[in-house]
Amino acid sequence: MKKLFIWFISVIGAAALLTAAVLVALNTYYCYYGIFPMRVWINGEYCTGMTAEEVSAMLQDSYDSNLDKISVRTADGQMHELRLSEYGVRVTYDNMVKNCLVNEISRFTWLENIRTPRIYQILPAYCYDVDAIKTKLGALDWMNERLYDAHNTVSIVRSETDGYILVDETKDLLLKENAVELICDEIVNQLTYAGNAFHDVDLSSDTYKEICYQRIPYTPDMKDTLAKWEGIRAFQAFQMTYQFGDRVEVIDKDVVADWMVLDDDGNIIFDEENSPVLDESMIEEYIAYLSRTYNTVGKERIFQTTRGDVVKVASGSYGNAIDEKAEYEFLLNAFLNKESGVRIPDYTSEAKEKGADDIGDTYIEVDMGNQHMYYYVDGTIVIDTPVVTGNASRGWDTPAKVCFVYFKQRNRVLRGANYATPVKYWMAVDGHIGIHDATWRGEFGGEIYKTNGSHGCINTPLEIMTELYDIVETGTPVVMFY
Repeated sequence: MKKLFIWFISVIGAAALLTAAVLVALNTYYCYYGIFPMRVWINGEYCTGMTAEEVSAMLQDSYDSNLDKISVRTADGQMHELRLSEYGVRVTYDNMVKNCLVNEISRFTWLENIRTPRIYQILPAYCYDVDAIKTKLGALDWMNERLYDAHNTVSIVRSETDGYILVDETKDLLLKENAVELICDEIVNQLTYAGNAFHDVDLSSDTYKEICYQRIPYTPDMKDTLAKWEGIRAFQAFQMTYQFGDRVEVIDKDVVADWMVLDDDGNIIFDEENSPVLDESMIEEYIAYLSRTYNTVGKERIFQTTRGDVVKVASGSYGNAIDEKAEYEFLLNAFLNKESGVRIPDYTSEAKEKGADDIGDTYIEVDMGNQHMYYYVDGTIVIDTPVVTGNASRGWDTPAKVCFVYFKQRNRVLRGANYATPVKYWMAVDGHIGIHDATWRGEFGGEIYKTNGSHGCINTPLEIMTELYDIVETGTPVVMFY
């Protein structure tokens, strides 16, 4: 029994010595080759069997340098993003990884990993060149705008789209060297102490603004310019929106800027109260522009016919014509009294629709080439009928033009040089020409009009006129063409 006990102790001792030898050998192996022992993760990467240099390179490769950025707010409220990688800033994990390795292989610390894996979360260190950062900052476009210059002043200039504007070059002028130095110091401080939790740099804050910006006091000449600017600003505050159907014309700063009287050098002339002098002829010119653009009386129409082609139709009595005199007086008075608003102009002739397409979707179409008439309501045909128009052989052709129903009457007698014809329904469209029933006719359409047509009117079946008369409103456009 004693011998068995001695043998057992000997085996245990030998096993212990063997285990110790293996552990010492493993630790020696780890130390000699400088590699991480078993079950070690750093920043989520498995590091066992890798050297510190290999682990450091792996962590650097997986690091997203695009996330390292600092934004700078300037005095004008603009935010300017600085990606630190573009300023020569790079990361290194060398020292932190080496510290992890030393911790693992000294004093057999790694033995604890057999039971619980070792997990490290480390932050990188940053490498940078201060001079390179300053050089890069100094070359930025926004760092070279609105720089301090003792000769800066205030001026009034004509812009491309916003009338006259004030350019004040005396406020918030950047002291570039101070700004570069301050931003660079902020970057270095954050790289040193903030880890990767970077925060913005606000040059518009009271503390930093005093360091990075300076203004120039107003001189008497500048104050005179500012007084004139107040006059211009009040002059340009007027706004009027003219409505022409689905189109509008807006009188804004850019339009009103043209209404100021200028001297031979193109400078604004001011009155004693520093207000620009109004050139009333420019208001007349603006009303003339509206008339040229939106008047349709006297203009040829391009018309899509029911038969499928597009025709040109001469202008008749139908269309829009702005009352230029009344509109000039209104606009002048509104401007002088600063009464901005929305305006539908006065017209001497007014169509159903405004804008370029004054015919719209509700109209009467008389296709004299096919001797057919259609009545459209909101783009849909509700009347479709043959008709008889003016007698071509006798020169009584119904004229091709755009006109409108300007008068309606029941039981009218149509009179001419040698006739007096009673009709039940009469719709006048152009002088003595109208649309009416013709009970004396037994048929309509075809080529009747060439030898047995009307005196110029549009003869229509009685049953059609009975319906048409009731639904057509005065003012409805009538398009007549061949």
